[in-house]
Amino acid sequence: MDKEKQTQEVGKMIDGWLDEIDSEPDVVNWGDSRIQAIDAIIDSFVEIAIVGLDKKPDQWNDNLLQEVMFSRFMLLLEADEKTKEMYQTIPFALKKLFKYLQKQGIIKNGQHLVDWVNVNADQLQSLYNPKFDKFYHGLFDDMRRSGINTSDKEAVDKFTKNYLNVHPELGIDLYKDDSKD
Repeated sequence: MDKEKQTQEVGKMIDGWLDEIDSEPDVVNWGDSRIQAIDAIIDSFVEIAIVGLDKKPDQWNDNLLQEVMFSRFMLLLEADEKTKEMYQTIPFALKKLFKYLQKQGIIKNGQHLVDWVNVNADQLQSLYNPKFDKFYHGLFDDMRRSGINTSDKEAVDKFTKNYLNVHPELGIDLYKDDSKD
């Protein structure tokens, strides 16, 4: 199946899941902007996992969650989606997705994935940092210009290490406390 057809089929599947998740009592009362955040998080996660990494839900594990959320997720979001509210909603949205998929019998390790989200909730919510976002976009753009296959973890790690060696000030600036200036 070609990527375009796969993307369309995955999109339809996600829409069905979101219709059901959005109608659950603990989601309905969140308000439109929070529901849109939940939908964007779930849609982005599932697209990256299934279309981008070619992993069906029954193949999802800790490593996949780590890869999607800490390496690719931020790059897929549109600029207007990158809000503090969005990032604060990540743990809730992911746990809703995994519980829903477990309940539907689509995955068997739903509780394990929920546990991973609980352990990593603070890091998931702290992804909202404009300095880090700008850094990662620059890094990703340089990788693409250099022909790095972003699916190749070893190549990405090597490029990132070299990038920070060539531009050490960028790494330092990420952790500099701007509130003291």
